[in-house]
Amino acid sequence: MDALYQERSVTAAAARLHLTPSAVSHHLHKLRDMLGDELFRRTPGGMEPTERTIALIAPIREALGILHHAFDWSRFDPHNSNRLFRIGCLRSLCITLGPVLAAELERDGSGVSFDLRQIHDGFEEELEAERLDLAIATVDRTLPGFESCLLRHEEVVVAIRADHPRAAGPLSLADLAELRHVDIRATDSHRNGASQQTLKQFELASVLAVHGLTRQICMIVPDTVSALEIIKRTDMIALCPRRIAETYGGAAIRLLPPPYQPNSTPVRLLWTIKRDRDEGLRWLRHRIVDALTPSQGEVSTDK
Repeated sequence: MDALYQERSVTAAAARLHLTPSAVSHHLHKLRDMLGDELFRRTPGGMEPTERTIALIAPIREALGILHHAFDWSRFDPHNSNRLFRIGCLRSLCITLGPVLAAELERDGSGVSFDLRQIHDGFEEELEAERLDLAIATVDRTLPGFESCLLRHEEVVVAIRADHPRAAGPLSLADLAELRHVDIRATDSHRNGASQQTLKQFELASVLAVHGLTRQICMIVPDTVSALEIIKRTDMIALCPRRIAETYGGAAIRLLPPPYQPNSTPVRLLWTIKRDRDEGLRWLRHRIVDALTPSQGEVSTDK
C-alpha cells in the first residue's frame, strides 16, 4: 500500500519492491478483500487512493518505521558517520541555517555532510521517495503520513521603497489594488491547494475579492530576497515576512502593516512518519530547531 501510494502505478510500485506487476496486483486484491475497500481507483492520472487508504497510510508508515528501526542494528554517531543529509529549505532560511550547520561541523569534527536545496512544491513526493530527508516549508495544515515541528510564525508586512510616494502610509485596500506587485513564486513555500499562490498571496487575493478588487501582478520571482531587490529600484510592492524584510531590506525598504488582519505564516520542519525513529534525522532535527526557533516555548510537534 505504501509503495502504491507513493508511485500511483502498479508497474512503478513493483519495480520499487523488486516484484512483478502481477504480484503487486495479487497482493492489492488480497488487501481489498481483507479491508472491504477498493483502496486504489484507476484514473487517467494513475492509481488514486480512496479515503480509507488516505486514513490508513499514516499508521502504516509509522508501523514500517518501527519495523525498520527494530531491524537496524547500526546506531548513529555524528563523529563517526559520513552520512549525507539532504534538506529542502526556503532560501531565506537556508542563508541562516547553512552557516550554523557548517560551524557545527568544524567545531565538532563531524564526518557528516549537508546538501541544502531550495524547497519546491513537490517536496512531499521527494520526502516520500527519500530523495529529501527533511523539508522546511510554510504549511498551514496537517499532511497525511508526515510529522512536523513548528519552527516559527512569520508576520506578514507590505514592503515598499523607502522614498516611494506611498511609503508614509497607511495603505488602503484600494492602494493594494492600484499598486503593482512583485509576487514570490509558490514554490518558495507550500502551494495553497491547487492554486500556485503562497498562503499570504491567497489571503490577500481573497480579501480584495470581497471588495471587488484585484491585484496587478507584474513580476514573479523565486524568493523574498529577489523581491526586495526589485522593490528597492521600482515603485512595486510585495507581501513579505517581516523578519526576512528587516534582515535583507536595509534602509532602502519601508515596511507597512497590511490594511487587513493577516494570519501569520507558519514555518514547519517536516519529515515522513516512516523515518520518525531514524536516529540521524532526530539528531539533525534538534540542530535545526536550535538554529531556527526563536524560543523553545514556540516549538510544537504535530502528530
